[in-house]
Formats: sequence, structure tokens, C-alpha cells
Amino acid sequence: MGAAVLLIVQFGLGMGLNLYVTLPAHKSFFGTVFGSAVLAVHAIVALALLGAAIGALTRAIRARRAIAFTSAGLAAILAAAIFGVSFAGSQGNGASLGMALATAAAMFCYLAAIFSLR
Repeated sequence: MGAAVLLIVQFGLGMGLNLYVTLPAHKSFFGTVFGSAVLAVHAIVALALLGAAIGALTRAIRARRAIAFTSAGLAAILAAAIFGVSFAGSQGNGASLGMALATAAAMFCYLAAIFSLR
């Protein structure tokens, strides 16, 4: 459930960034990420989300339940992160779409995991 909540927060931050923040061109990755407070918060929430996804997968493996959903959720979060790094460099529409679709896939996976545990 924590990963699902963090995904919603992350999605909202990402949409706000995409609509209202212009990333500087020709800066290093860390210079770009920490050049904006909102983008820095987005990156920090991404790290917390990654930790939550790893924790969820660990708990699923220990319980031997919902392993496929939590594994796919972690993979979708990693895909969103890869698209995010690409977006920070190129600011391309494809990378933005990739982040949004990967986030939706991760949300589906975690909601399916929650539903399967009922």
C-alpha cells in the first residue's frame, strides 16, 4: 500500500514538473535534478519509492504471495526511472510518456497485489 501511495504522489509531482518547470539545457544530470526544488523532491520521492518497492518484493517473497505482481511493480518503477533519466537529458515527449505509462503499470501491479492478498 505504501508503494501505491508513493506512486500517486510521484505521479502528481511529475505532472506538475512536466507542465510548469523548464529544465535547464546543457547541464549535468545532478545539476539539472538539484537545480529545481520540485525536481529534487521528485527525485527523493523516487528513491523512497524504490525502497518501498524493494521492501514490498522482499515481504512478498517471505510470505510466498503476490511475488509476480510486486516483481512487475518493481520492474515498472525501474523503467519509469530510466525514462526519467532520459527525460532529464532530452526533455522529449517519448520519455515523458514512458514515465507516465510505467507509473500506470506499477500502480496496476501494486493494486493487483493488494487485491490478491484479500
